[in-house]
Amino acid sequence: MKSNIKENVLALVILKGAEYLVNFITLPYLLRVLGPEGYGRIVFMQALVNYGVLFVDYGFNLTAPRDIAKAQKGDIAKEFSAIYTAKICLFFIVFTLAIFIGIFMEAYVDTVLLLCFLPLLVGNVIFPVWFFQGIQQMRFITFFNLFARIISVTGIFVLVSHQGDYYIAALLQSIVPLIAGLISLLIIGNKYPGIYKLPSKKEVWQKLKVGWDVFISTIFINLYTNSNTFILGLMTNDTVVGYYAAANKLIDAVKGLMMPVSNAIFPHVSVLFKDDKEKAISFLCKVLRRVGLGMMMISFLICLFAEYIVELIMGNMYSESVIIFRIISFLPFIVALSNIFGIQTMVAFGMQRIFSRILMFSSLLNFILVFPMIYIWQGVGLAITVVVVESFVTITMYTVLRKNNIVLR
Repeated sequence: MKSNIKENVLALVILKGAEYLVNFITLPYLLRVLGPEGYGRIVFMQALVNYGVLFVDYGFNLTAPRDIAKAQKGDIAKEFSAIYTAKICLFFIVFTLAIFIGIFMEAYVDTVLLLCFLPLLVGNVIFPVWFFQGIQQMRFITFFNLFARIISVTGIFVLVSHQGDYYIAALLQSIVPLIAGLISLLIIGNKYPGIYKLPSKKEVWQKLKVGWDVFISTIFINLYTNSNTFILGLMTNDTVVGYYAAANKLIDAVKGLMMPVSNAIFPHVSVLFKDDKEKAISFLCKVLRRVGLGMMMISFLICLFAEYIVELIMGNMYSESVIIFRIISFLPFIVALSNIFGIQTMVAFGMQRIFSRILMFSSLLNFILVFPMIYIWQGVGLAITVVVVESFVTITMYTVLRKNNIVLR
């Protein structure tokens, strides 16, 4: 089992390393070519499309790997079919809403840019990352994503050359999950023939019921992450969004260092908890010490060299992003802790309802702060708000776990 975890972590580390290489190559290029305004338009529309992605995910990104991992070999096909069908049904709801927005809200929404991001939504449906996580075969995810990103990067450098090319840039970035998803379907059809069988309505409904608490949790998470950028765009302009989004994009890349570990150990912790709770807690304590220390050092270095990093990657046009970048520099450390306390512990241990309530109150705190903070300090105010809210999430989760006799240290 340890060997399997190491193999999965390695596969996801390779994928994350490739993503960093791609971002290191393409992000500075796009920031300079599109400028703060063009890049801000892409980020603003992506924030809108992410609501659709959130709805289609429905928390399956957390519940599905756990259910697949715990299922008996003969029940995996049943689990796969029910979850996949549920996501398809949710997609058609979102697609209908997108058509409505494109037709009746054209004055407020860039319809062409919205269509450019449609492959992102389709890819999210057809690419069953959750399945490969559940069977703990992450190397497939790595292969599919790497191939798709090579196509995307090549297209960006060939076709995006001036500020008006933000439509092309959006399309090329959104096709990654679509390409990966199409390849994954070919592999699944060949390696796992007959895995999909039309499920009953009851089976699909059961999956939606199981995922409900996590879905609500992800909505609340989204309310103080993705929605903040959308609110910033509504209250300011594309240029301010560009300054904030550029800094936040770099921090998101650093926070992504946690994802290979998170995705690889979550199914393992779920199975371990089922067999031996004390061993699961001991395992999580080791992860907490190693990941926490590593992310704390990285956050400190980002804060120390913020000005140089911004100038190197973004260029002189983004000098306004430096202070924002410095304020949110400790988010990787804070979020790494909340990931271990929340997803790896609470969700894996079946504490979804408490997890959801914490995020609900955090979302409420965010909405109390975000409007006056943006009104007064614009992007800087949003950066301060995010740090305060994420700190509240982490401290509250740790406190709740202690009260439930789950001590991670």
